[in-house]
Amino acid sequence: MTSARLLDLGARFAQALASEGGRDALLRELDRGEGLSLLDLRESPIARAGRPPHAAAIELTEIDAPMTLGDGSLALPLHVGGERLGWLVAYGPAARRAENDALRLAATLLALDLARDRRSTHRRDLWDEALAGSLPGAAAAKALAAENRIGVAAAYIVVALSLDESSELCEPAELGAFANEALGNRESILRERDGATLLIAPAADEPTAGKIRVAATLLPKSIGRRNAALRIVGGIGGARPLHELDSAAREALATLEIARRLRRRDSVLSYEKLGALPLLFGASATPEWRGFARSFLESIRDYDLKHQTELERTMTIYFEAGENVKIAAERLHVHRHTVFYRLRQIAELTGLSLESPFDQLNLRLAVTIDALDA
Repeated sequence: MTSARLLDLGARFAQALASEGGRDALLRELDRGEGLSLLDLRESPIARAGRPPHAAAIELTEIDAPMTLGDGSLALPLHVGGERLGWLVAYGPAARRAENDALRLAATLLALDLARDRRSTHRRDLWDEALAGSLPGAAAAKALAAENRIGVAAAYIVVALSLDESSELCEPAELGAFANEALGNRESILRERDGATLLIAPAADEPTAGKIRVAATLLPKSIGRRNAALRIVGGIGGARPLHELDSAAREALATLEIARRLRRRDSVLSYEKLGALPLLFGASATPEWRGFARSFLESIRDYDLKHQTELERTMTIYFEAGENVKIAAERLHVHRHTVFYRLRQIAELTGLSLESPFDQLNLRLAVTIDALDA
C-alpha cells in the first residue's frame, strides 16, 4: 500500500472514530473499503459463534500476534504500551491476508481509543479530589488538572447554597443552574456536598474574585427574579488556590450553616465578613459555652414558659433589628410600647441593663451561642 493511500485511510478512519458512531463507524468504514464481510471488536477473550453464523466460539487469550484462525477469520490483538486491550477479528476473503495494512492501521487506532477510554474510566476527578483534600500541594493539583485537561486558575471561590425552609422545592441541579446563570460565570463547576449545592468559580485575580463575591451575595434577589417561589440561603468561602479547595468548601459550608442557624433568610453571607462567628460556631457545643448561654437565658425562658410570653423572641428580634424598637415591633406585629415593656421585664428578670454595653454583650453572646448550638 502506498504512503498516500495509507495517509488517506488514516484520515478516513480517524474521522470515523471521532464521529458519533465511534468505533462502530470505523469498523463500517473498514468493512466498506476492504471488502470484509464482517468485523468484530472484542474486549473479552472470546469471539462468539454467530459472527459469521458458522463460526465456533474461539478462545483468544493466548493470541498476541496477528493469527489466522481455523474458521478463516483473522484475529489481531490490540496493544498499547505492552498492554493487551482486546482483539479485532475480521472475516471474509481480505481477512486471509495477514499483512493487510488497512486492518493493522485500524487495529492501532482502535487500541489507542480503547486505552483513552480506560484512562478516562480510571481517571481521578479533579474537583472531587480537591474537595476531599487529596491534593498535597500546587504541583499535585497542576498535574491532576493536566490529566483532566483543565486549566488551573489563580484562585477559586466556593459558594454553598441551600433552599430556605419556606422555599418551593427545587432539584439541586436546577438550583445550581439558576445560580450559575445569575453569577454569569459559565466556567463554574457544580457539586453537591452535605445537602448543599456547591458552585466552584475560578478567579483569575483579586478583582475577579471580588466581583464573584458581590454577585454571590445578590443571588437571593437574582434567583428570585427568575423564580419568585425559590428562596435560598448561602455561604461564600475565601479565595483559595486549587490545592486548598477543601478549605474554601469548609468555609462556605460553615457559613451556610451559620446563616441557617441565625435565621438569615434570603441571605448569602461571606466567611471573610463573619468576624468571630466561626469561632463561636466551632465552640458553641462545648459544655462551657452551653452553660454560659443557659445562665443568661434560663430565667427568661422559665418566665416565657410559665406565662406564655415572648420575652426571649422579643430580645432576639430586637438585637437582629439593630436595637431599633420600631423595626422590632413591626416584625413582632406589636406596638412599640409593648417592645419597651418586654425589654424592661427582661432587665428585671436577669438583673442586667440593656443600656449597659457589657451586659448587652453578654446577652448578645448568650443568644448567639444558643442559636449556633441549635
